[in-house]
Amino acid sequence: MPSWRDTVSEQAQRDLDELTAAAVDFALAGIKAGGEFRPFALAVSVDGEEQVIAPDYPASADLTVVEQLAAHWRAVTEVKDSLRAAVVALNVTLTEQRCDGIEFSVEHRDGAAIGLIFPYTIGADGAVDVEPPSEHAMNPRLWGPEA
Repeated sequence: MPSWRDTVSEQAQRDLDELTAAAVDFALAGIKAGGEFRPFALAVSVDGEEQVIAPDYPASADLTVVEQLAAHWRAVTEVKDSLRAAVVALNVTLTEQRCDGIEFSVEHRDGAAIGLIFPYTIGADGAVDVEPPSEHAMNPRLWGPEA
């Protein structure tokens, strides 16, 4: 089965690699500060700038994780024409591995749509150990024939 890298430009590969690295750092900041993180969205603009995409709800709003995630997808969808790539992130529990995970839905306007899960553990000293991700195919939500 061909890799997603075989189907997109070098620029798209760079965009997705850099965006994923930024999203891991963003998630780790939340994990280090509070043991987990709330759903979030990051993007690369058509000009190549990384940015946070914030939904239109107060940070103090008492929303479920499902509602927060839906709000982030709506926010990214509203501005997708000004973006090259986007990632929506969610903190998940990996029951079989007995740890938590950073789950990303990553998309590029060139057609790549990838799901990534980075398992992580928090040591007794508070250090966060992030493992290499598992990758899975996903249907595009923002760009592409099924979006």
